[in-house]
Amino acid sequence: MIDLHCHLLPGIDDGPATVADAVAQARGHLLVGVTTVAATPHAGPSMPNDADGIRRTTDALRSELAARDVALEVVTGAEVDLAWGLDLDDRTLSAMTLGYGGGSGGSLLVEAPLRLQPHVALGIRELLVRGHRVLLAHPERSPVFHREPKALAALVKEGVRVQVTAGALSGRFGGTVQRHSRALVDAGLCHVVASDAHDVRRRHPGMADDLRAAGLENGAAIWCDEIPSAILAGADVPAVVYDVGRRRRFGRRPRG
Repeated sequence: MIDLHCHLLPGIDDGPATVADAVAQARGHLLVGVTTVAATPHAGPSMPNDADGIRRTTDALRSELAARDVALEVVTGAEVDLAWGLDLDDRTLSAMTLGYGGGSGGSLLVEAPLRLQPHVALGIRELLVRGHRVLLAHPERSPVFHREPKALAALVKEGVRVQVTAGALSGRFGGTVQRHSRALVDAGLCHVVASDAHDVRRRHPGMADDLRAAGLENGAAIWCDEIPSAILAGADVPAVVYDVGRRRRFGRRPRG
């Protein structure tokens, strides 16, 4: 499995504090069947990580993992604060895309705000107009999209793709968030399921157990492998992904 959203780099955001903590978390990813992760530290006003710093920290962690025979593939990325990202130039933003940064067609993991903010949809559209692909992180947890679910559906039609957190589907963020996450699945608007792991205990690695708990384990191949692989490759991803828990079908829901 591929995890496109986790906080694995030590000492640069609210993920693992030390290299030892990061190594333990990397082992945790492997134990639950994840073989590739995008290390996506916060990049925003309170944690202004840039592409160069993320790349250096990623390279150092890769060396540490290799020395300890921890065979987790780690690629770069960032969880970009929307308002902060809009103030960056396009070259700087492109260097924070999921994968190795700066690649043609790479996607930005943009954080759906966890509090009400004005003009969120307009800001996301500005990124699209500027030529960036957007993978929107955990909108099921965002009061902005709780209030305006149709706004998210419209953004998906315009090219945005949606990452749902595995723990949201199993209820680890409460009933309201679980209902919104299931609504995204039922509407075909869940493209990627990721862990958003920060540590090995409270916000732990893995997607499979939560998908099983939610009765959606049959979607793992699409949400945690096929579509993440396509995103890392810069390939197109269908706007809707219906019924993956039952019939593994991309695209339009069949009639009749």
